[in-house]
Amino acid sequence: MCDKCSEPFRKLEGKKIVIGVTASISLYRVPDLVRDIVKQGGSVVCAMSDAAQKLISPEIFRWASANDPVTIITGKVEHISLFSDPRNTVLVIVPATYNTLGKLASGISDEIPSLMFAYAFGHGVPVIVAPAMHEDMLRNPIMVDNIRRLSSLGVRFISPRIEDEKAKISENVSIIDEIYRSFNHSSMEGKKALVISGRSEEHIDPVRVISNRSTGTTGYWLARNLYRLGASHVTYIGNTNQPLPPYVNHIPAVSTDDFYRETKAELRSDAYDIVFVPAALSDFSVTSKDRKIESGKEVSIQLKPRKKLLDTIRAAHKGTLVSFKLGHDAGNTATTSTQEYIVFNAIRSEGRTFGDNSAEYRVFGGEGTQDIVAHGKEEATWRLILHVAGE
Repeated sequence: MCDKCSEPFRKLEGKKIVIGVTASISLYRVPDLVRDIVKQGGSVVCAMSDAAQKLISPEIFRWASANDPVTIITGKVEHISLFSDPRNTVLVIVPATYNTLGKLASGISDEIPSLMFAYAFGHGVPVIVAPAMHEDMLRNPIMVDNIRRLSSLGVRFISPRIEDEKAKISENVSIIDEIYRSFNHSSMEGKKALVISGRSEEHIDPVRVISNRSTGTTGYWLARNLYRLGASHVTYIGNTNQPLPPYVNHIPAVSTDDFYRETKAELRSDAYDIVFVPAALSDFSVTSKDRKIESGKEVSIQLKPRKKLLDTIRAAHKGTLVSFKLGHDAGNTATTSTQEYIVFNAIRSEGRTFGDNSAEYRVFGGEGTQDIVAHGKEEATWRLILHVAGE
């Protein structure tokens, strides 16, 4: 049992996140983002433009971050001193207006966020930008060129949400995951990952199904942590109780046949470096009735064994394979390949096996057996990915 398994997952501890706040109406969302980052352990300092200070009080950012916001550059040269440790610091400009992005691309630094960028980017500090403006301004060819230029130089852009002809700041999870990625990208850098997760359903008539209690939480956190750790592409086949971030290529699957069909098609169309399979799929097929079964009558349902999806994956996939086994005991967990791992997850008291509860994994494969005991699926999947990566 680990000493810290009851503590929250706070992988941003020891990291400094400087947030450049500009004068978009979307800045009212930033204090909420700051609080979410602080909950992850990060130390946040907000640096506000003059125009932003007219829209919202700096006191709100002092409350949200527990640090004094930068509202003026003094003899302490805040635009330099904040970035003294580039390996553990990131600059996030949010919201990034049309005007601010034009300044960044043109090398103009006449306000605090653009001045922060001028020094930080030249000093090797990662820079993340979350645009917010009217949709037509985002599609302006000049803005398209500015974004392309900054991206080619290494600035990370988080695509906005397009709603009501406006390009709105992306959800907090996307911004936070990009912050994680800026500090941890080397573990999975350049890797293409496929996650097959969620519960399957077997129809017994047009309205009834046989299913299980899987929530897709393990797959959800695998997808997010793979991206946080640098994966260049993440595809998710299946379903989950939590909405996946927009950077995940989600291929929906509900029935067991859906899972088989979509997995086969995806493995034929693309080559993945690593495949994770925490999906809770039916081991049986059912002959479904065409009409709703009448109530009050005894019904017999015949379950026919299915071929395992893992056998299909092994035949089509040449990279690393990580499968999950849920049961009362580990049983036969031998792997036949040095690139295959089996994660045994013991069935626990009702309600604790599924969802974002504490996790206790025993991982077979690679260099031997590894036990992972964690506060929740976020930490457990993070540690599992690092273990598979050899770290």
